[in-house]
Amino acid sequence: MHWITAGIILGLVSPLLAAGIASADELRLPAAVMAREGTVTVAYEMTEPFTGHISLHLHWTDSLGRLVDEQAMSVNVAGKRGISFKIDMAHALAMKNHLRVDAELSGRRGEVAIADEQDTAEADFIARPPFTGWNDYQIMMWHRYPACLLPTLEQLGIDAGEYSGRSKALPDFLIDQNMRWYVESLAPAFYAEYHRWRSDQPKNASFLAAKQQYKHNRDSLAAFKRHPSLEDPAWRQRVHDLSLAIAQRYAPYRPYFYSLSDEPGIAELGAQWDFDFSTYSLAGMRRWLRGQYASLAALNAEWGTQFSAWDQVMPMTTRQAIDRHDQNFAAWADFKAWMDVSFAGALKMGADAVREGDPQAFVGIGGAQKPGWGGYDYARLTKAVTAIEVYDIGRSVDVVHSLNPAIPILGTAFVSGKSQKRQVWHELLHGNRGLILWDPDRSYVDPDGQPTKKGQYAARYYHEIRDGAGALIINSHATDTPIAIHYSQPSLRTQWLLARRAHGSDTAWMHRSATYERTHNHFMRLRESWSNLIEDQGFADHFISYQQLARGDLRQHGYQVLVLPQSSSLSAAEIDAIRQFVKTGGIAIASGMPGTYDEHSRQRAQPALLDLFGPGQTRVVPAAAIGRGASKLQVRRIGKGKAILLTTDIADYLQSRLTGDEKPVHQMLETLLRNNDIRLRFAVEDHNGHAVVGIDTHVFANGGVRIISLQTNPQLRVDELGPPDFQSNKRFDKPFKVDLHLPHAMYLYDVLTRQSLGRRHQLSLTVDPYEPTLLAASDTPLPVLQVDAPRRARRGRIVTIGIHAASTPADVSVFHIDVRNPEGKRMLDYSGNVIAPSGEGSKQFPLALNDAKGPWQVTVHDLLSGQTVTRTMVVE
Repeated sequence: MHWITAGIILGLVSPLLAAGIASADELRLPAAVMAREGTVTVAYEMTEPFTGHISLHLHWTDSLGRLVDEQAMSVNVAGKRGISFKIDMAHALAMKNHLRVDAELSGRRGEVAIADEQDTAEADFIARPPFTGWNDYQIMMWHRYPACLLPTLEQLGIDAGEYSGRSKALPDFLIDQNMRWYVESLAPAFYAEYHRWRSDQPKNASFLAAKQQYKHNRDSLAAFKRHPSLEDPAWRQRVHDLSLAIAQRYAPYRPYFYSLSDEPGIAELGAQWDFDFSTYSLAGMRRWLRGQYASLAALNAEWGTQFSAWDQVMPMTTRQAIDRHDQNFAAWADFKAWMDVSFAGALKMGADAVREGDPQAFVGIGGAQKPGWGGYDYARLTKAVTAIEVYDIGRSVDVVHSLNPAIPILGTAFVSGKSQKRQVWHELLHGNRGLILWDPDRSYVDPDGQPTKKGQYAARYYHEIRDGAGALIINSHATDTPIAIHYSQPSLRTQWLLARRAHGSDTAWMHRSATYERTHNHFMRLRESWSNLIEDQGFADHFISYQQLARGDLRQHGYQVLVLPQSSSLSAAEIDAIRQFVKTGGIAIASGMPGTYDEHSRQRAQPALLDLFGPGQTRVVPAAAIGRGASKLQVRRIGKGKAILLTTDIADYLQSRLTGDEKPVHQMLETLLRNNDIRLRFAVEDHNGHAVVGIDTHVFANGGVRIISLQTNPQLRVDELGPPDFQSNKRFDKPFKVDLHLPHAMYLYDVLTRQSLGRRHQLSLTVDPYEPTLLAASDTPLPVLQVDAPRRARRGRIVTIGIHAASTPADVSVFHIDVRNPEGKRMLDYSGNVIAPSGEGSKQFPLALNDAKGPWQVTVHDLLSGQTVTRTMVVE
């Protein structure tokens, strides 16, 4: 066994040593960091052999001021240098712990006789938080609050902080409060050189310099060489070693996740730039191309080039692609694809390095951008990282969650009030598992430690989410999603370049900043409009990537409808999958002719799916039937299915729904879906039987229980939609009266109001404009909640609360336990959520020896049924 001596352990300084008082004897622990389970042996070691009588008194305290344990031992020994005793690590509650042993000795130490000699030995250790995966909702404060205000933040439901990965010191202000954190920006100079904080320059100083360099000499590639290159082996080794060292330093405290960088990108954020023509990158690209093409001859045939050796292969710049007239942009598109591969590979390298030092760590990036340029091909990124904080732009949350439901997604809150509450709930229901708060003004807590009005308002919905509702959603999974939207990075590249060519300038592209790409992006607006349109039919939007489509996931996941929004660039495998999907009964709806280009952005002689989407039966949905305007469809029956070409551009749907002008397009899709028997098992309709514009509905499966959420559905970033007429969510800032139709009579429970609604086949309800309605539906009544709690408990002992919802139809029950001391104070460290498979679970917490005596209240709340049981426990 390896022993750790008293003194400085993990940067924690014993108070005795700090005071300059030397202790002759030593306290030795088996490790500086220990798990919170089992017993460990602690040794009190003397400087010389001792014979006689020794009395030892152990005091175990933690950073929360708890007296965890006390032990006394009195023994006679002969010629011993050490005495051992055991501590039960299950009693550890805080990360930071301190042991002190007071000794009184009478006898002979070596050759010297002693009487009633008193000595003290001390040691610090870390009790590592247990690994629980990411099965609950976390709220983290980005800005640093004074240590004295952290307890108030915790009372508001904010349970974690942020700390720089590059700091050499530990965040003692968080550790002392037993608050975990996420590690911020391990290597921004590598991942975010073109958009990172600098004390004396703008964030994008390096990007501005590259642009200026290109303006000075457009014939040089110097401005297109990234510094540092993502393929530079020296930089990659440096980032690997740094990430490993940081992970080893923080692993004992189990951070929620490690962020390799904030707002990283190939260039600045999501801007398009012709990085990276460096030697390292070109060499990596050529190696990658060898795996994409069977031979150099195959590459030449695709690119329309005549390279005689692989080391001669050079891609096209954007300027060259714009000037090319044969509609073959493969040499440009493959280079852009390579940069996506390089960016994802660099992130995976850093994530792997972190997990070398902290094997169970979640590792990702913060401030992730909209799907598109800058390396943001989420088909690749969702396989490179294991956690991500993403800005919800261009449906990025839905894209990430669709492509990898297991990855923890975090959102960011920049504002407050009702709209922020609605957005936090919205993102949770769409896949988020946590929230990072941006609060530079420290506006949640006053300097005197009292919550502000903003803090009090936020605390109400923070607690709603953190006291079990978030865990219930996270531990269920989305179902009833028969519609898939094609997510195609190759098509994005092609459509972007075609739009730049139409502009008629080979230099205008370089002036498109990341913000401009966000606000002037027809491809992204079309994706968002399709998402809104599908949601306004009562369905949840769901994405399938170009990689997933190619490998056959369409039928595997049971989709009935495939939406192809300007899916101009398709691989042969994707084309085969779409054709087979339609022939076997699926419905494919295309905005724009799909497959006019291959996956390398080379135009085909004719569209690959012309046999599906070419001229067929043309249907015009008449204006008289649906109101102002008309929509034209080309419909072809292919085998058992249909291929539908939508000739109306619906990219403005997300704007028209704000002003009430969405009816032609909305009713066109409603009619199309209903006529083809694409229906919801849990349908939300108005009183006329139509799908409701502005209600976002999700159905989550949890064994035999279904959780139905209904929430108003405005535009989250309404300020980006052009003129002021389109910048108002007033239409959705009001209650909605709707009818919920169930597939058959079911027992309904209101999760947030904790009410049983009885057995219903239909429910008429009003949806609040800012807070969702959450309903649990079951074919059978949910079982009676049973709670086993001791009537009496001794301080210094571990309390076990047993919870049972026997024979529940749910796979996973979520129970919230609220523990209050005799003064009525909520004991946050003893309270929490229990994730209970099959309805069976327990909560254990170690009472401290200095906890208050008297009657404590233990309240258990079953999130699914709404039942609440309170037990009184007398602490002695």
